[in-house]
Amino acid sequence: MPQKRFLRKKTQEKSKKIHEQIYDPFAEFEGNKYELFVAKTFYYIRNNFKGFLIISSIIILVFISVLSYNIYKENLEHEALLKFEELQKNPLLKPGGGDIKVAISKLDDYIKEYNIDSAKKRAIIKKIELYEYNKDYENLGIQYEELAKLVDYPELKITFLYKSAIYFENIKKYSRALANLEEISKYKLTHNVILANVLYSQMRNLYYLGKKEDAKRVAQKILELEIDDNLNPEIKNIQLRIIAFLLSNP
Repeated sequence: MPQKRFLRKKTQEKSKKIHEQIYDPFAEFEGNKYELFVAKTFYYIRNNFKGFLIISSIIILVFISVLSYNIYKENLEHEALLKFEELQKNPLLKPGGGDIKVAISKLDDYIKEYNIDSAKKRAIIKKIELYEYNKDYENLGIQYEELAKLVDYPELKITFLYKSAIYFENIKKYSRALANLEEISKYKLTHNVILANVLYSQMRNLYYLGKKEDAKRVAQKILELEIDDNLNPEIKNIQLRIIAFLLSNP
């Protein structure tokens, strides 16, 4: 019985298609091509109303969902901003204002409550301010690392990763510093001064890790940079520092 119903349905669909091919309801239509298009559109909707209704309902639901999410995000962002402004009034969040662990804990709670990128950036920048005052280089390196993950512009990523590498180098965490410098190398560095500084840092960390031959190869790249002494005196200074470093660390 199910097979017979299936065959009957297929036969009806085939008959409908043949009927539509033979019968053209717009054969004697009078009007321009735009009017004809509108007429055909409404004719199609009328003959396929159920399917049209389902598709329209889905589109409306998607639109409402997207709109609701955007409104939610805007409200959350506004709420997060107000909360942060209130939080900053706390004396503990001033550099030297009290126990830094308590201040950091409050910022961590803020991030947990408002788990959005803008809130994370605000909290991290405030943490950096506190850690700089306390000369906590390890945590400064960590925070700049985290900040680099949250920004979209390559220039900012490079800046934050470079700062992170410098702080890790200062506390002799050369492998972590080198990892950030290698992350920078994934971006196309067109500015020779930035390139020279990054390579110089990379050379130092390689040397401190005992990879002297790799360090010398990186140093050679910097020494081979073509420069105009008048336009890029800083690169010339970096090259001189590299030569001095290699001579004092054979």
